[in-house]
Amino acid sequence: MENWFQTSPLQPGCPWYELHTQFPPNVDWCEEKVCSLILTPNNAWTNLAYILIGWMMLRRTRNQSNEVLKFFGKAAILVGSFSFLYHISLNAFTQIFDFLGMYLFCFILIRSNLSRSGNWPEGRAGKIRFWQSVIGLTLATIGLMLVHFPIQSIIGVLLGVIVFTEFRQKTASRKNFWISIAFITTAAVFSVLDVKRILCWPENHWFQAHGIWHITSAISLWFAFRHAEEAARK
Repeated sequence: MENWFQTSPLQPGCPWYELHTQFPPNVDWCEEKVCSLILTPNNAWTNLAYILIGWMMLRRTRNQSNEVLKFFGKAAILVGSFSFLYHISLNAFTQIFDFLGMYLFCFILIRSNLSRSGNWPEGRAGKIRFWQSVIGLTLATIGLMLVHFPIQSIIGVLLGVIVFTEFRQKTASRKNFWISIAFITTAAVFSVLDVKRILCWPENHWFQAHGIWHITSAISLWFAFRHAEEAARK
């Protein structure tokens, strides 16, 4: 697979070298790869933001009966865990898990939106449709990677679906929704600045624009959850 942008190559003998060189991901972020178990430290450790947000969601929903809301926290923790695994190893296999995590959260938002208007089945049928959607799109992503399709655009499409399905529902307030949109937009800007090498200091393992994507998008997930929580009470 071809990288869109190439930083300094990983040296032979380093952890993950064989997987990274034989099965590289389709994008090369700015942070310089270091010869250690964690190839890109900043891009890896900033994923703790998702895990923290997920833990906060789990605490808020521990007495909830709404299964969809209760899954938000688990989904956020999986987003962070899979993205952490990807950024420590940087290969196509762990990149698939990175996308799986993002699909989990995107589809839980879509399910939450459609459930409000009765357009998503309840109970077991709803769970089956959710997992069919997540697993089906993950398998499709593998195929798209093989033909060098820019799979990052899939997340953009899913965000569009989330916004579309949100505005198909009536709600008393969209304050938290708009805050969530503001944070995910900010996150996307930082991610683009990183991959385009506009905001890029490869040797700085304390600040990376893609790391800011992780932190601000995690905050976006929190406000998306709060909006879903408020909408479910109506």
